[in-house]
Amino acid sequence: MRIFVSSSFEDLKEHRAAAIRVLRQLGHEVLAMEDLVAAASTPLNKVLEMVDRSDAYVGLFGWRYGYVPGAGSKRKGNKTDNVPSADSIADGETSITHFEYLRALEREIPVMAFLLDEQYPWPPQLIDGFDAARPQAQPNTKKIRALREKLQLERIVSWFTTPTDLEARVGTAVTMAGLTRQLNLEEAQLLPSEAGVASDSSAAEGIKNAIIAAGDTGRALKIDLATSWWSTRLYLIAALASCFTHVQRILVVDSRPTDNPGQSTAAVHDSSVLRDERFVGQLSINAILTTLEPPVIATSTFLTSMQGRHLINDDMAVGIDQLVVEWARAFKDTIGNHINERATKVDLTAERLRRRFGDAMLQQPIRIADLRRASEVDILRLLDYPNDFVPVITRVAGKSKLTYFERVDLVDKVALNARLARSYLEELLDRARIR
Repeated sequence: MRIFVSSSFEDLKEHRAAAIRVLRQLGHEVLAMEDLVAAASTPLNKVLEMVDRSDAYVGLFGWRYGYVPGAGSKRKGNKTDNVPSADSIADGETSITHFEYLRALEREIPVMAFLLDEQYPWPPQLIDGFDAARPQAQPNTKKIRALREKLQLERIVSWFTTPTDLEARVGTAVTMAGLTRQLNLEEAQLLPSEAGVASDSSAAEGIKNAIIAAGDTGRALKIDLATSWWSTRLYLIAALASCFTHVQRILVVDSRPTDNPGQSTAAVHDSSVLRDERFVGQLSINAILTTLEPPVIATSTFLTSMQGRHLINDDMAVGIDQLVVEWARAFKDTIGNHINERATKVDLTAERLRRRFGDAMLQQPIRIADLRRASEVDILRLLDYPNDFVPVITRVAGKSKLTYFERVDLVDKVALNARLARSYLEELLDRARIR
Protein backbone atom coordinates (compact mmCIF):
# COMPACT_ATOMS: atom_id res chain seq x y z
CA MET A 1 0.00 0.00 0.00
CA ARG A 2 0.98 3.63 -0.45
CA ILE A 3 0.53 5.23 2.98
CA PHE A 4 0.57 8.92 3.90
CA VAL A 5 1.97 9.77 7.35
CA SER A 6 0.56 12.95 8.86
CA SER A 7 1.44 14.89 12.02
CA SER A 8 2.85 18.13 13.29
CA PHE A 9 6.61 17.89 12.78
CA GLU A 10 9.11 19.04 15.41
CA ASP A 11 7.22 17.74 18.46
CA LEU A 12 6.74 14.25 17.03
CA LYS A 13 9.93 13.88 14.99
CA GLU A 14 11.08 10.64 16.70
CA HIS A 15 7.59 9.17 16.60
CA ARG A 16 7.26 9.97 12.90
CA ALA A 17 10.59 8.28 12.21
CA ALA A 18 9.42 5.15 14.09
CA ALA A 19 6.11 5.01 12.20
CA ILE A 20 7.78 5.52 8.81
CA ARG A 21 10.43 2.91 9.61
CA VAL A 22 7.95 0.14 10.48
CA LEU A 23 5.79 0.90 7.45
CA ARG A 24 8.77 0.57 5.12
CA GLN A 25 9.88 -2.61 6.89
CA LEU A 26 6.44 -4.05 6.15
CA GLY A 27 6.98 -3.31 2.48
CA HIS A 28 4.71 -0.28 2.14
CA GLU A 29 5.48 2.89 0.21
CA VAL A 30 5.45 5.89 2.54
CA LEU A 31 4.52 9.43 1.55
CA ALA A 32 5.37 12.16 4.07
CA MET A 33 6.43 15.77 4.32
CA GLU A 34 10.04 14.58 4.60
CA ASP A 35 9.82 13.86 0.87
CA LEU A 36 9.06 17.48 -0.06
CA VAL A 37 11.64 19.45 -2.03
CA ALA A 38 11.72 23.10 -2.96
CA ALA A 39 8.94 23.89 -5.41
CA ALA A 40 6.82 26.78 -6.65
CA SER A 41 3.58 25.31 -5.32
CA THR A 42 2.54 25.78 -1.70
CA PRO A 43 3.32 23.11 0.97
CA LEU A 44 -0.42 22.62 1.44
CA ASN A 45 -0.92 21.81 -2.23
CA LYS A 46 1.96 19.35 -2.16
CA VAL A 47 0.79 17.40 0.89
CA LEU A 48 -2.81 17.28 -0.36
CA GLU A 49 -1.53 15.84 -3.63
CA MET A 50 0.29 13.19 -1.57
CA VAL A 51 -2.92 12.29 0.24
CA ASP A 52 -4.70 12.05 -3.11
CA ARG A 53 -2.12 9.49 -4.28
CA SER A 54 -2.31 7.41 -1.10
CA ASP A 55 -4.17 4.18 -0.36
CA ALA A 56 -4.32 4.84 3.39
CA TYR A 57 -3.69 7.59 5.95
CA VAL A 58 -1.81 7.34 9.26
CA GLY A 59 -2.25 10.37 11.53
CA LEU A 60 -0.21 11.05 14.67
CA PHE A 61 -1.59 13.65 17.08
CA GLY A 62 0.23 15.02 20.10
CA TRP A 63 -0.39 18.38 21.76
CA ARG A 64 0.36 20.74 18.90
CA TYR A 65 -2.23 21.76 16.32
CA GLY A 66 0.44 22.42 13.69
CA TYR A 67 1.35 25.07 11.15
CA VAL A 68 -1.57 27.17 9.87
CA PRO A 69 -0.99 28.31 6.26
CA GLY A 70 -2.23 31.69 5.15
CA ALA A 71 -3.09 32.93 8.64
CA GLY A 72 -5.22 36.04 8.31
CA SER A 73 -6.08 35.41 4.64
CA LYS A 74 -9.21 34.07 3.01
CA ARG A 75 -8.66 30.42 2.12
CA LYS A 76 -12.05 28.75 2.08
CA GLY A 77 -13.17 28.14 -1.49
CA ASN A 78 -9.71 29.07 -2.85
CA LYS A 79 -9.41 26.86 -5.94
CA THR A 80 -5.66 27.45 -6.13
CA ASP A 81 -5.06 25.44 -2.99
CA ASN A 82 -7.80 22.91 -3.77
CA VAL A 83 -8.56 22.48 -0.07
CA PRO A 84 -11.08 19.93 1.21
CA SER A 85 -14.68 21.09 1.40
CA ALA A 86 -15.61 20.71 5.06
CA ASP A 87 -17.64 22.79 7.48
CA SER A 88 -14.82 22.65 10.04
CA ILE A 89 -12.44 24.62 7.78
CA ALA A 90 -12.01 28.21 8.91
CA ASP A 91 -10.36 30.97 6.87
CA GLY A 92 -6.65 31.02 7.66
CA GLU A 93 -7.21 29.08 10.91
CA THR A 94 -6.89 25.43 9.80
CA SER A 95 -3.54 23.68 10.16
CA ILE A 96 -1.90 21.61 7.44
CA THR A 97 -2.22 18.54 9.68
CA HIS A 98 -5.96 19.11 9.98
CA PHE A 99 -6.25 19.66 6.21
CA GLU A 100 -4.51 16.33 5.61
CA TYR A 101 -7.03 14.49 7.79
CA LEU A 102 -9.98 16.19 6.09
CA ARG A 103 -8.60 15.31 2.66
CA ALA A 104 -8.30 11.64 3.67
CA LEU A 105 -11.95 11.69 4.74
CA GLU A 106 -12.96 13.40 1.51
CA ARG A 107 -11.12 10.78 -0.55
CA GLU A 108 -12.66 8.01 1.58
CA ILE A 109 -9.38 6.19 2.10
CA PRO A 110 -8.78 4.13 5.29
CA VAL A 111 -7.88 6.40 8.21
CA MET A 112 -5.77 5.19 11.13
CA ALA A 113 -5.49 7.78 13.91
CA PHE A 114 -3.00 7.58 16.81
CA LEU A 115 -3.31 9.95 19.76
CA LEU A 116 -0.61 10.63 22.34
CA ASP A 117 -1.79 9.15 25.65
CA GLU A 118 -3.15 11.92 27.86
CA GLN A 119 -1.46 10.38 30.91
CA TYR A 120 1.96 10.16 29.28
CA PRO A 121 4.50 12.78 30.49
CA TRP A 122 5.23 15.28 27.74
CA PRO A 123 7.68 18.22 27.63
CA PRO A 124 5.76 21.48 28.17
CA GLN A 125 7.64 23.21 25.35
CA LEU A 126 6.00 20.72 22.93
CA ILE A 127 2.48 21.70 24.02
CA ASP A 128 0.51 24.56 22.47
CA GLY A 129 0.34 27.54 24.85
CA PHE A 130 3.76 26.86 26.41
CA ASP A 131 5.89 27.93 23.44
CA ALA A 132 4.73 31.48 22.78
CA ALA A 133 8.07 32.44 21.20
CA ARG A 134 7.63 29.92 18.37
CA PRO A 135 6.38 31.49 15.09
CA GLN A 136 2.62 30.99 14.65
CA ALA A 137 2.39 29.26 18.02
CA GLN A 138 -1.14 28.60 19.21
CA PRO A 139 -2.02 30.59 22.37
CA ASN A 140 -3.53 27.51 24.04
CA THR A 141 -4.53 23.88 23.45
CA LYS A 142 -8.10 24.70 22.41
CA LYS A 143 -7.65 23.77 18.73
CA ILE A 144 -5.65 20.59 19.23
CA ARG A 145 -8.06 19.42 21.95
CA ALA A 146 -11.01 20.04 19.63
CA LEU A 147 -9.32 18.04 16.86
CA ARG A 148 -8.48 15.18 19.22
CA GLU A 149 -12.07 15.08 20.48
CA LYS A 150 -13.33 15.08 16.87
CA LEU A 151 -11.07 12.14 16.04
CA GLN A 152 -12.37 10.16 19.00
CA LEU A 153 -15.96 10.79 17.93
CA GLU A 154 -15.43 9.96 14.25
CA ARG A 155 -12.82 7.19 14.33
CA ILE A 156 -11.57 4.24 16.33
CA VAL A 157 -8.29 5.64 17.67
CA SER A 158 -5.19 4.08 19.24
CA TRP A 159 -3.20 5.64 22.07
CA PHE A 160 0.61 5.74 22.04
CA THR A 161 3.42 6.73 24.38
CA THR A 162 7.02 6.12 23.27
CA PRO A 163 8.27 5.84 19.68
CA THR A 164 8.73 2.09 20.21
CA ASP A 165 5.17 1.75 21.47
CA LEU A 166 3.85 3.68 18.47
CA GLU A 167 5.92 1.57 16.08
CA ALA A 168 4.24 -1.62 17.31
CA ARG A 169 0.75 -0.09 17.18
CA VAL A 170 1.17 1.30 13.66
CA GLY A 171 2.49 -2.03 12.40
CA THR A 172 -0.50 -3.90 13.82
CA ALA A 173 -3.06 -1.36 12.59
CA VAL A 174 -1.69 -1.21 9.04
CA THR A 175 -1.49 -4.99 8.81
CA MET A 176 -5.17 -5.13 9.80
CA ALA A 177 -5.98 -2.43 7.26
CA GLY A 178 -4.29 -4.58 4.63
CA LEU A 179 -6.45 -7.52 5.64
CA THR A 180 -9.67 -5.50 5.56
CA ARG A 181 -8.81 -4.37 2.02
CA GLN A 182 -9.33 -7.99 1.05
CA LEU A 183 -12.95 -7.88 2.22
CA ASN A 184 -14.94 -7.52 -0.96
CA LEU A 185 -18.70 -7.79 -0.91
CA GLU A 186 -20.53 -9.64 -3.64
CA GLU A 187 -23.46 -7.29 -4.20
CA ALA A 188 -26.70 -9.21 -4.61
CA GLN A 189 -28.91 -8.07 -7.50
CA LEU A 190 -32.23 -6.98 -5.99
CA LEU A 191 -35.20 -8.26 -7.97
CA PRO A 192 -37.88 -5.63 -8.62
CA SER A 193 -41.04 -5.78 -6.53
CA GLU A 194 -43.24 -6.63 -9.54
CA ALA A 195 -41.23 -9.82 -10.18
CA GLY A 196 -42.68 -11.54 -7.14
CA VAL A 197 -46.12 -12.23 -8.59
CA ALA A 198 -47.47 -13.24 -11.99
CA SER A 199 -49.36 -10.27 -13.33
CA ASP A 200 -48.75 -8.42 -16.59
CA SER A 201 -45.65 -8.46 -18.79
CA SER A 202 -43.74 -6.21 -16.35
CA ALA A 203 -43.31 -9.16 -13.98
CA ALA A 204 -41.55 -11.27 -16.62
CA GLU A 205 -39.57 -8.25 -17.78
CA GLY A 206 -38.37 -7.56 -14.23
CA ILE A 207 -37.16 -11.14 -13.82
CA LYS A 208 -35.41 -11.08 -17.21
CA ASN A 209 -33.60 -7.82 -16.47
CA ALA A 210 -32.37 -9.09 -13.09
CA ILE A 211 -31.07 -12.34 -14.58
CA ILE A 212 -29.29 -10.45 -17.37
CA ALA A 213 -27.81 -7.99 -14.83
CA ALA A 214 -26.39 -10.90 -12.80
CA GLY A 215 -24.74 -12.26 -15.94
CA ASP A 216 -21.45 -14.14 -15.60
CA THR A 217 -20.16 -12.19 -12.59
CA GLY A 218 -23.07 -12.14 -10.13
CA ARG A 219 -23.12 -14.72 -7.37
CA ALA A 220 -26.36 -13.76 -5.63
CA LEU A 221 -29.86 -12.42 -6.21
CA LYS A 222 -32.05 -10.82 -3.59
CA ILE A 223 -35.80 -10.78 -2.95
CA ASP A 224 -37.61 -8.47 -0.55
CA LEU A 225 -40.58 -9.85 1.39
CA ALA A 226 -41.79 -6.30 1.99
CA THR A 227 -43.68 -6.92 -1.25
CA SER A 228 -45.69 -10.00 -2.24
CA TRP A 229 -43.74 -13.06 -3.37
CA TRP A 230 -45.15 -16.29 -4.71
CA SER A 231 -43.37 -19.59 -4.15
CA THR A 232 -43.72 -20.35 -7.87
CA ARG A 233 -41.96 -17.10 -8.81
CA LEU A 234 -39.05 -17.91 -6.50
CA TYR A 235 -38.75 -21.30 -8.19
CA LEU A 236 -38.83 -19.71 -11.66
CA ILE A 237 -36.10 -17.25 -10.73
CA ALA A 238 -33.89 -20.01 -9.33
CA ALA A 239 -34.43 -22.08 -12.48
CA LEU A 240 -33.51 -19.20 -14.80
CA ALA A 241 -30.50 -18.30 -12.67
CA SER A 242 -29.23 -21.89 -12.88
CA CYS A 243 -29.51 -21.82 -16.68
CA PHE A 244 -28.10 -18.42 -17.54
CA THR A 245 -25.87 -17.22 -14.68
CA HIS A 246 -23.31 -18.26 -12.09
CA VAL A 247 -25.64 -17.21 -9.27
CA GLN A 248 -25.46 -19.68 -6.41
CA ARG A 249 -27.44 -18.00 -3.64
CA ILE A 250 -30.64 -16.04 -3.16
CA LEU A 251 -30.80 -13.67 -0.22
CA VAL A 252 -34.18 -13.08 1.37
CA VAL A 253 -34.68 -9.75 3.16
CA ASP A 254 -37.63 -7.89 4.65
CA SER A 255 -36.99 -4.17 4.32
CA ARG A 256 -38.35 -1.33 6.42
CA PRO A 257 -37.97 2.46 6.12
CA THR A 258 -34.87 3.61 7.99
CA ASP A 259 -34.96 5.60 11.20
CA ASN A 260 -33.13 8.50 9.58
CA PRO A 261 -34.46 11.81 10.96
CA GLY A 262 -36.94 13.54 8.73
CA GLN A 263 -37.70 10.50 6.59
CA SER A 264 -41.31 9.48 6.67
CA THR A 265 -42.70 6.00 6.09
CA ALA A 266 -43.57 5.57 2.43
CA ALA A 267 -44.55 2.92 -0.04
CA VAL A 268 -42.12 0.13 -0.84
CA HIS A 269 -42.14 1.19 -4.48
CA ASP A 270 -40.81 4.68 -3.65
CA SER A 271 -37.09 4.33 -4.46
CA SER A 272 -36.33 7.73 -2.90
CA VAL A 273 -37.04 6.35 0.57
CA LEU A 274 -34.07 4.70 2.26
CA ARG A 275 -34.92 1.26 3.60
CA ASP A 276 -33.03 -0.98 6.02
CA GLU A 277 -32.71 -4.53 4.73
CA ARG A 278 -33.47 -6.98 7.54
CA PHE A 279 -31.98 -10.39 6.90
CA VAL A 280 -34.44 -13.30 6.71
CA GLY A 281 -32.32 -16.07 5.23
CA GLN A 282 -29.98 -17.32 2.56
CA LEU A 283 -30.98 -20.13 0.17
CA SER A 284 -28.97 -22.05 -2.39
CA ILE A 285 -30.33 -22.34 -5.90
CA ASN A 286 -30.31 -26.13 -5.59
CA ALA A 287 -32.30 -26.06 -2.33
CA ILE A 288 -34.99 -23.91 -3.97
CA LEU A 289 -35.27 -26.15 -7.03
CA THR A 290 -35.57 -29.35 -4.97
CA THR A 291 -37.83 -27.97 -2.23
CA LEU A 292 -40.26 -25.66 -4.01
CA GLU A 293 -40.90 -27.65 -7.20
CA PRO A 294 -44.63 -27.29 -7.92
CA PRO A 295 -46.36 -30.65 -8.55
CA VAL A 296 -47.55 -29.56 -11.99
CA ILE A 297 -43.98 -29.04 -13.19
CA ALA A 298 -43.12 -32.74 -12.96
CA THR A 299 -45.33 -33.59 -15.95
CA SER A 300 -44.62 -30.49 -17.99
CA THR A 301 -42.08 -29.72 -20.67
CA PHE A 302 -40.54 -26.97 -18.59
CA LEU A 303 -37.86 -29.07 -16.89
CA THR A 304 -36.80 -30.55 -20.22
CA SER A 305 -36.65 -27.12 -21.80
CA MET A 306 -34.68 -25.75 -18.86
CA GLN A 307 -32.13 -28.56 -18.93
CA GLY A 308 -31.70 -28.15 -22.67
CA ARG A 309 -30.88 -24.50 -22.19
CA HIS A 310 -27.66 -25.45 -20.35
CA LEU A 311 -26.28 -26.69 -23.67
CA ILE A 312 -27.42 -23.85 -25.89
CA ASN A 313 -25.26 -20.77 -26.36
CA ASP A 314 -27.60 -18.12 -27.74
CA ASP A 315 -28.97 -14.72 -26.84
CA MET A 316 -29.76 -14.69 -23.13
CA ALA A 317 -32.79 -12.40 -23.43
CA VAL A 318 -34.33 -14.63 -26.11
CA GLY A 319 -33.64 -17.75 -24.08
CA ILE A 320 -35.24 -16.27 -20.96
CA ASP A 321 -38.33 -15.20 -22.90
CA GLN A 322 -38.69 -18.69 -24.31
CA LEU A 323 -38.47 -20.35 -20.90
CA VAL A 324 -40.96 -17.89 -19.40
CA VAL A 325 -43.42 -18.94 -22.13
CA GLU A 326 -42.72 -22.61 -21.36
CA TRP A 327 -43.33 -21.86 -17.68
CA ALA A 328 -46.79 -20.46 -18.43
CA ARG A 329 -47.59 -23.46 -20.63
CA ALA A 330 -46.63 -25.83 -17.81
CA PHE A 331 -49.54 -24.37 -15.83
CA LYS A 332 -51.74 -24.24 -18.93
CA ASP A 333 -51.67 -20.47 -18.53
CA THR A 334 -50.78 -17.71 -20.96
CA ILE A 335 -48.66 -14.61 -20.44
CA GLY A 336 -50.86 -12.12 -18.63
CA ASN A 337 -53.34 -14.81 -17.55
CA HIS A 338 -51.99 -16.83 -14.61
CA ILE A 339 -55.08 -18.38 -13.04
CA ASN A 340 -53.59 -21.86 -12.59
CA GLU A 341 -50.25 -20.63 -11.25
CA ARG A 342 -52.14 -18.45 -8.78
CA ALA A 343 -54.02 -21.54 -7.57
CA THR A 344 -50.76 -23.45 -7.10
CA LYS A 345 -48.57 -20.77 -5.46
CA VAL A 346 -48.02 -20.10 -1.77
CA ASP A 347 -47.46 -16.56 -0.53
CA LEU A 348 -43.99 -16.46 0.97
CA THR A 349 -43.38 -15.18 4.49
CA ALA A 350 -40.34 -15.46 6.71
CA GLU A 351 -42.03 -18.09 8.87
CA ARG A 352 -43.18 -20.18 5.91
CA LEU A 353 -39.70 -20.15 4.45
CA ARG A 354 -38.21 -21.28 7.77
CA ARG A 355 -40.70 -24.13 8.05
CA ARG A 356 -40.31 -25.22 4.42
CA PHE A 357 -36.52 -25.12 4.20
CA GLY A 358 -35.51 -25.82 7.79
CA ASP A 359 -31.74 -26.18 8.16
CA ALA A 360 -31.27 -25.62 4.42
CA MET A 361 -31.90 -21.89 5.01
CA LEU A 362 -29.06 -20.03 6.71
CA GLN A 363 -30.51 -17.53 9.15
CA GLN A 364 -27.48 -16.04 10.92
CA PRO A 365 -25.81 -13.08 9.20
CA ILE A 366 -22.63 -11.33 10.28
CA ARG A 367 -22.91 -7.61 10.99
CA ILE A 368 -19.91 -5.45 10.06
CA ALA A 369 -20.95 -1.80 9.97
CA ASP A 370 -17.89 -0.68 7.97
CA LEU A 371 -15.74 -3.23 6.13
CA ARG A 372 -12.83 -0.77 6.09
CA ARG A 373 -12.78 -0.86 9.90
CA ALA A 374 -13.31 -4.57 10.34
CA SER A 375 -11.47 -6.09 13.31
CA GLU A 376 -9.48 -9.29 13.66
CA VAL A 377 -12.57 -10.82 15.30
CA ASP A 378 -14.72 -9.85 12.29
CA ILE A 379 -12.33 -11.56 9.88
CA LEU A 380 -12.20 -14.70 12.04
CA ARG A 381 -16.00 -14.79 12.15
CA LEU A 382 -16.09 -14.63 8.36
CA LEU A 383 -13.53 -17.40 8.00
CA ASP A 384 -15.28 -19.61 10.56
CA TYR A 385 -18.75 -19.19 9.03
CA PRO A 386 -20.22 -22.61 8.10
CA ASN A 387 -20.81 -21.74 4.45
CA ASP A 388 -18.72 -20.56 1.52
CA PHE A 389 -21.03 -17.56 1.03
CA VAL A 390 -21.37 -15.40 4.14
CA PRO A 391 -24.37 -13.03 4.45
CA VAL A 392 -23.08 -9.70 5.76
CA ILE A 393 -25.04 -6.67 6.94
CA THR A 394 -23.22 -3.39 6.34
CA ARG A 395 -24.15 0.26 6.73
CA VAL A 396 -24.26 2.21 3.47
CA ALA A 397 -24.36 5.98 3.08
CA GLY A 398 -27.27 7.51 1.18
CA LYS A 399 -26.80 10.00 -1.63
CA SER A 400 -26.45 12.92 0.76
CA LYS A 401 -24.01 11.02 3.05
CA LEU A 402 -26.01 12.47 5.93
CA THR A 403 -28.31 9.48 5.92
CA TYR A 404 -27.57 5.80 5.78
CA PHE A 405 -29.27 2.45 5.49
CA GLU A 406 -28.43 -1.18 6.19
CA ARG A 407 -27.82 -3.50 3.26
CA VAL A 408 -27.39 -7.28 3.03
CA ASP A 409 -24.79 -8.71 0.64
CA LEU A 410 -22.33 -11.64 0.52
CA VAL A 411 -18.68 -12.32 1.15
CA ASP A 412 -17.26 -15.16 -0.95
CA LYS A 413 -15.19 -16.99 1.67
CA VAL A 414 -13.21 -19.05 -0.85
CA ALA A 415 -12.15 -15.91 -2.71
CA LEU A 416 -11.37 -14.17 0.60
CA ASN A 417 -9.11 -17.05 1.67
CA ALA A 418 -7.27 -16.85 -1.64
CA ARG A 419 -6.75 -13.09 -1.31
CA LEU A 420 -5.53 -13.40 2.28
CA ALA A 421 -3.11 -16.18 1.35
CA ARG A 422 -1.73 -14.14 -1.54
CA SER A 423 -1.38 -11.06 0.67
CA TYR A 424 0.48 -13.10 3.28
CA LEU A 425 2.89 -14.57 0.71
CA GLU A 426 3.56 -11.15 -0.81
CA GLU A 427 4.33 -9.78 2.67
CA LEU A 428 6.78 -12.66 3.29
CA LEU A 429 8.50 -11.89 -0.01
CA ASP A 430 8.73 -8.18 0.85
CA ARG A 431 10.28 -8.97 4.22
CA ALA A 432 12.76 -11.37 2.60
CA ARG A 433 13.87 -8.61 0.21
CA ILE A 434 14.37 -6.19 3.13
CA ARG A 435 16.59 -8.67 4.95
